[in-house]
This record gives sequence, structure tokens and C-alpha cells, in this order.
Amino acid sequence: MLQIVILVCATSLSPQDCQRDTALDVISGPQAAGVTGCGLLGQATMAETGLGRRSDEYIKIRCEPLRPAALAAKL
Repeated sequence: MLQIVILVCATSLSPQDCQRDTALDVISGPQAAGVTGCGLLGQATMAETGLGRRSDEYIKIRCEPLRPAALAAKL
């Protein structure tokens, strides 16, 4: 399982430097079973919000493995 993480970053920040600790905002999205589902669901989640509509920011979608605590909560 993967956790969808949506990063809102300033356009002055390069995409490779856009990480959790440098983003303007970090949003935890839903979980997905695989990489393809994570990408598609991440885009759909982002499209339903007003995120990234400002000219001085962009969105980066990350698919991260679930942390052990999150896995335990699902059991």
C-alpha cells in the first residue's frame, strides 16, 4: 500500500528540491494499492481541490510507502 502525499511548492523551488520540509503545504491524501493507482488517484484528489491554482505555486504528487503505524491501524 502507498500513501498519496500532495506537496504544494513555490515556483521558485525546483521540482527536485520540492520535499516535505521545503513545501508550502503538505497534504496527506488517500491510500492506493500501487504506483499507477497512486498517480491517478493523486491527480484526481488534486483536481477536486483549489490547490495549485495560484501562479506562484505548483503541485507535486508523491507516492510513499505506508509507515508501520499506519499499517497497524488498518489491521
